[in-house]
Amino acid sequence: MSKQLLLLKTMLASTSSINILRYSDDKKKRGLALGNIIGLIILIPILAGLMAAVSYGMAFFGMPGVIPAFCAIIITAISFLFTLLKAHGLLFAYREYDMLMAMPFAIKTIVSCRFLYTYIKSMSWILPTSVASLVGYALVVRPGPAVYILWIVLSLLLPVIPMAAAVGISALIGGIGSGFKHKNLVLSVLVFILVIPLFFLRFFIDNVIRNDQIEMVLDKSADIFSGIGSRIPTVIWFSDAINSLSVSAILLLIGSSLIVYEILFTVFARFYKGINSRLSAGATGHEKVKRKDFKARSVVSSIAYKEFKRFTGSVTYVTNVGMGAVLCAIFGIIILFVNPDRIISSMAGTPVELGAFSPALIMCVLIYFFTGMVPSTACSMSLEGKNYWIIKSLPLDMLSVLKGKMLFNILLFLPTALFAAVTSCISLKASLTEFAVAVFFTVSVNLFSTAYGMHCGAKHMNLDWENEVQVIKQGRAVTAYLLPNMLSTMVIGGGIVALGIIYGILPLLMTGLSAAYLLLAGLSYLSVKKIAARM
Repeated sequence: MSKQLLLLKTMLASTSSINILRYSDDKKKRGLALGNIIGLIILIPILAGLMAAVSYGMAFFGMPGVIPAFCAIIITAISFLFTLLKAHGLLFAYREYDMLMAMPFAIKTIVSCRFLYTYIKSMSWILPTSVASLVGYALVVRPGPAVYILWIVLSLLLPVIPMAAAVGISALIGGIGSGFKHKNLVLSVLVFILVIPLFFLRFFIDNVIRNDQIEMVLDKSADIFSGIGSRIPTVIWFSDAINSLSVSAILLLIGSSLIVYEILFTVFARFYKGINSRLSAGATGHEKVKRKDFKARSVVSSIAYKEFKRFTGSVTYVTNVGMGAVLCAIFGIIILFVNPDRIISSMAGTPVELGAFSPALIMCVLIYFFTGMVPSTACSMSLEGKNYWIIKSLPLDMLSVLKGKMLFNILLFLPTALFAAVTSCISLKASLTEFAVAVFFTVSVNLFSTAYGMHCGAKHMNLDWENEVQVIKQGRAVTAYLLPNMLSTMVIGGGIVALGIIYGILPLLMTGLSAAYLLLAGLSYLSVKKIAARM
C-alpha cells in the first residue's frame, strides 16, 4: 500500500462513526457517532429530495438544458463551503502534526492525504446531490447511457477545483499568519456572507408556493443559473459535456482538475512547514516592541478579554457560536425597515392585524432562539484543552475564571439581543409596559443561558480532543445545554404566548416567565460556584 493510501486509510478508520460504534468503549464518543449517523440519515434524503424535485420541475417546464449547470453550481458551492469551514483545522495546528512530521512521509503526501480525506467526507453530500439531480433530469429527458456515465464520473471531478480554491484561501490566510491578527475573523465574515442567505430561503419558498408562482420562479432561476454558469469554467464544461457530449469539455474538466490538484500541493508543500511554524510561534516574532501604558484590568475582565481573543482566533468558534449574535443584529436592522404585518400576512395567506397580540413580546422569544441556543460558556472551558494546566498553575480563583467566561458571553449576546428587542418595540409600536417587559425578558434569558451554559460547560468539561469541532459542535456539554433548553423554550414559551394571546394577558405571563428564568439563572450560578470549588 502506498504511503498516501496508508495515511488516508488510517484517518478514515480513526474518524469513522461506524468504527467508533463498533470498537470504542467511550460512551461520549459512541453517542456522538450515533448522533452523526442519525443526522446524515435525516438530512441527506431531504437534500436529495429537494434536488430531484427542482431538477424534475425544470425539465417538466421545458428547461432541461439548465439542470446540469444547476447541479454543477450546487456541487461547487457545497464543496467550497465544506472545505473552507474544515480546511484550517485539518491542515494547520492539528494535534498529530508533530508526529506526522517525524515519520518518513513526504510533506506533499501528508497535505494531499488530508485534502483527499476532506474530499471523501464531502462525497456524502455531493453524490446524493448529483444522483438526485440526474434522476429528476432523466425522468423527463430520458437520455442515452453515455449521459448517465458522464454525469456520475464528472460529478466526482467537479469538487476538485473549488475545494482546491478553498484550501488555497485557507493557506493564504495561514501564510499571512501572525502578521495579521484578525485573519480568522476575516474568514468568518466571508463564511457569514455566504451562509446567511440560506436562512431566508424558507420564507422565499413559502411565498412562492402560496402565490402559485412556481413556473415563473423556475423560469427566472433558469436565467440566473445560466448567467452564473456562463462565468464558471467547470460549470460550463460540465454543462457542455452533458448537453452536447462535447469531448473537448470532458477533457478540459478532467485535465484542469488533475493539473490544479498537482500544482496546488506541489507549491503548498514548499511552504507548509513555514506556515505551521509561524502559526505556532504566534505574533510576537513579527511585532515591533513599543513602549506604552498597559491598562489595569480585574481578573474577571482579563479572563473575558482572553476569551475574546480565543473567540476571534478560531473560525469554528466564531461561525458556530457567533452566528446567533450576527443574525440577531441583522434581524434588529431588518425589522426597522420591513413591515411585520405584511410578512406575517403573506405567510398566513390572509391579512393579519398584530396590534392586539403584543407582537414585540413574541419577537423577544424569537430573539432568544438567536442568542440563547449555543452560548460560548457551554464550550469555553473545554476549549482550554492542553492549556488548562496553565490556568491551574496560576494563582487564580477558579470561580473568577468561570465568571470571566460568563462575562464574555454576556458582552457577546446581550447588546445585540437588547438592540433587536428595542428595534422590535419601536417597529411594532409597543406600549411602555410591553417595552419594559421585553427588556426584562431579554436580560433574564441572557443571564439564564450564560449561567446554565457555564454549569453544563464546567460539569461536562472535555479537555482531551483532537479538533475543536468536537467540543464546539459535538461536545457533551453543548448537547446537555442545547436539548433541554431548546425543548423547554419551544414548549413553555410557545404555551405562554398562546395563552397570553387568547386571554389578552401576554405581558403578565411574560413577566412571570422572565422571573422564572431569573430564578433559574441564580440557581445555575450557585451550581457553578459549587463546581468551581471542586475544580
